[in-house]
Amino acid sequence: MTPKASKLQSTSDQPEQGRVPLRLIYAPAADESAAWEYGQYVLGETRFEPAPTAIYEKEFNHPLVCVPTQQLLGPPVKEYWLSPTPVEYRRQADIRFGHNEQVLFGYTQFSLPASGASLEKQIRRRYDTMLKLLRSQGYAHLMRVWNYLPRIGDEIEGMECYRRFCRARHEAFERLYEDLIPNLPATSVLGTSGTDLQMVFLAGRTSPHHYENPRQVSAYHYPQKYGPKSPLFARATSVRWSCEETLFISGTASIVGHESRHRQDAGAQAEEILRNIEALIAHVAASIRTASPGLGGIGHLRVYLRNSSDLGTVRQIVEGRLSAPTQVAYLQAGICRRELLVEMEALLSLKNPPN
Repeated sequence: MTPKASKLQSTSDQPEQGRVPLRLIYAPAADESAAWEYGQYVLGETRFEPAPTAIYEKEFNHPLVCVPTQQLLGPPVKEYWLSPTPVEYRRQADIRFGHNEQVLFGYTQFSLPASGASLEKQIRRRYDTMLKLLRSQGYAHLMRVWNYLPRIGDEIEGMECYRRFCRARHEAFERLYEDLIPNLPATSVLGTSGTDLQMVFLAGRTSPHHYENPRQVSAYHYPQKYGPKSPLFARATSVRWSCEETLFISGTASIVGHESRHRQDAGAQAEEILRNIEALIAHVAASIRTASPGLGGIGHLRVYLRNSSDLGTVRQIVEGRLSAPTQVAYLQAGICRRELLVEMEALLSLKNPPN
């Protein structure tokens, strides 16, 4: 039996035609009465709590992910992906997911094994299961993936956990795709304080476009000094709907070319990251022949900090460059390279070019 859709209070019954099939809001920071007007159905929800309280899934129809990480500013963030149309929910092969007619939100998680070989086997299996499930459900196009990886910088049997993750993910993609690059989504990999590896993803029926950053070497072309298998992700992924284009920007660090910049300087790293994001937005806008909104066009920004003591410095830089409507969440998290202190990811909408 398929659970009924999670339904939120709505003050609007606007027609769905021509509307984007998903929208992100942060609550309670968002004006809920206005936000719910977009759509009263929930595709999925993510919460950030350093020690997640016990939440019984039977109380929620929609997929609910609780990420064990500390929010550094403001009231607790709950991220809701909303749909303007009814959503169906299912559980299959250790994956919980919700979907409307065009997009699917899902997640899976498992306890981190103690051995390196077991860890990589589990990652390969979960990615393989996820990719095959998406194909079978008709949502074959990954748009966005978040990986929350405990012990991200620790060595497990002589190899860093993050490098083991990258190798296993790489091998899983190689098994399913003959041509890797056209199938690589926007992605983030962050360290958490938990014990489970959590994989959260958005996929769709519409084929997206993937983009690289002109200021950076593509991650899948990194030299071998960064690991036995390169990280597999696109710097950004965009999906065109009838009325606008949704742009997902991957986790972005202070990297130019393939090298880290401003080692151990959080403020300078934040500035470099914003330059990277700004260049990427301009590149995508030029590619689709529309005006670039710059950093001011960002609707949602996550800022990850290795050290909570850097919050004041980084916040001043971020708020000095972004416009007031941007919703920002500051979270403490591990980052893939030891010298990197800050990482950011973004979501924004671009206007479709005139015909």
